Amino acid sequence: MKKPDSVTDFLSSRLLRLSNTLGLYASRRYRDAFGISLPEWRVLSIIASCEPTTAREVSRNLATDKGWVSLSADSLRRRGLIKGSPDSRDGRRILLTLTAEGRKMHAAVLAVAQWRHERLLACLPEGSAAFLIECLDRLQAEADAMLEESIAENGEAEAISPDPKASERSDRP
Repeated sequence: MKKPDSVTDFLSSRLLRLSNTLGLYASRRYRDAFGISLPEWRVLSIIASCEPTTAREVSRNLATDKGWVSLSADSLRRRGLIKGSPDSRDGRRILLTLTAEGRKMHAAVLAVAQWRHERLLACLPEGSAAFLIECLDRLQAEADAMLEESIAENGEAEAISPDPKASERSDRP
C-alpha cells in the first residue's frame, strides 16, 4: 500500500471526516425531529444500554470528557428524560436511569439511527459489511493499545477504558 501523500489521506483523517459528516447529519436530524442534541442523544443511548450507570461510566464508554457527559446528563435530567439516584453501595455515586419519557425518546431516535446504519451499510459491496465492522473493531483495539502505551510512557493517571460492548454492536449511536 502506498504511503499517504497528505494528512487528508491518512486513515485517521478519513475516519474523522466520515464521523464529522455523520455527526452533522445526526445533530441536525435529531434536533429538528426530536429536540435533542447529539451529545444528549449519545449520553441517553449509553444510559439506555448500560443502566443503571454513572456519568463516569458513560464518559468511559463514549471515550469523552466526564464534564461534557455531566452537562448533557444535567440537561436530560432537567427535561425529565433521565433520573439520578444515590448508589446504595456508595452514596457518593449517582446512578443514572431512563424515565418512561426517556425510554420513548430513546426508541424514537434509535429508529432513525438504525435507519441511518442500514442505509450506510447498504451502499457497501455485497457481503462486506460484517468485514468492515470486524476491521473497525480491530482498529479500535489497536488505537486503545496505542493510547494505553502513551499513557504508560507519560505516567498519566487514567486511560479511557475500551467499550466492553464494541464487539457486540454493529453501530455506535
